Amino acid sequence: MPKGLPTRKGGIARRVELYSSAYQLAWQQIPPDKKRAQPDISLRIHASIRLELKNGADDPYGIASAALKDILAP
Repeated sequence: MPKGLPTRKGGIARRVELYSSAYQLAWQQIPPDKKRAQPDISLRIHASIRLELKNGADDPYGIASAALKDILAP
């Protein structure tokens, strides 16, 4: 087994955990009427969270906050 593999697997698991936590936090903060008015809002949350993770963010609350700012900003 290559040396870097266990670390890489651990990194992927951590990113999945961060993504899941951030998505749930963001989704819970969006009002139901906003969810109905913008059917693509889940995709926008997804894209924003992925961008934050790609940029190295590691706090689920910060990631969710950034996603909400992107989505709910006028």
